[in-house]
Amino acid sequence: MAKPNKQAHRIKSVKPNTRLTDYAAQIFPILGSRTAAKKAIAAGTLLVNDDLANEGMFVKKGDVLVLKIKTVKRPKVDIDLPVVFEDDYLIVINKPAGIAVNGNRNKTVENAVIGFAKQSHQADTLQSPRAVHRIDVPTKGLILLAKTKTALIKLSKAFQDNEVKKTYLAVVHGKTEREGQIDEPVQGKKAITNYKTLKVVSSKIFQHLSLIELQPITGRTHQLRIHLNNLGHLIMGDKEYAGHKRTILGKGLFLCAYQLEFLHPITKESMHLKIDPPKRFLKTLEREGGRFNKRTRRPNAKKKTRR
Repeated sequence: MAKPNKQAHRIKSVKPNTRLTDYAAQIFPILGSRTAAKKAIAAGTLLVNDDLANEGMFVKKGDVLVLKIKTVKRPKVDIDLPVVFEDDYLIVINKPAGIAVNGNRNKTVENAVIGFAKQSHQADTLQSPRAVHRIDVPTKGLILLAKTKTALIKLSKAFQDNEVKKTYLAVVHGKTEREGQIDEPVQGKKAITNYKTLKVVSSKIFQHLSLIELQPITGRTHQLRIHLNNLGHLIMGDKEYAGHKRTILGKGLFLCAYQLEFLHPITKESMHLKIDPPKRFLKTLEREGGRFNKRTRRPNAKKKTRR
């Protein structure tokens, strides 16, 4: 996604006593705020008539403003990331388990989308799509990335204000209640999770396994995993929180972010994105239930016949 390394603007008319920071924030969408304009000035990337700018400057008719856009070199990573939705402002992908969303490593979702995301045609387009939220490395599922500065700001605020509805699926140990709410602090911060049981099977090894739907009201690190484990329902395959509890290892964490509902930041369209439950979730439940039924099934006793 190649981007121009600078943007130029000649002032045709402007109100008297207009500060550079106010004007630049309006005419350069990639900045979008006075704070961003101040950061550009501090970094030496905002010029006025080919001279370095300063925060106290006022602009006038005829001034030429140039914003240098720093090119951030990020490695392209070849990872299969199915695209669930994409337009000029955002892209939603289905992240496989074992991949980080972003961070100080090469193999991330943000680096991988560089290779296939379509070019945005908006004036405030970002150098590459930026993730608006994260899910744990071992968790698979939907990740929302913004392509423009405006979309990034609005979506980030939507997540902050709990206006984005996230729904997860998990296979857990034990027989869960039909539905409920877990209101228990995580790392000293308020954390709330709603859950609903979709299916329960008997298990020869684990007694019961439950398929549940989860909706985190807050977004604390490892919130779902901690909440469920503290409730006595370890998520299948969660070796980090298993301790001495027996679970299925080697098949990954049985937790998937499978549904996102939000208002499109630009078009205001109601977005409802959903992926199919992971096949291994359903297969594991079917296998464990089948083993239990096979163990409890007894051959019919032969009836004695009187002569």
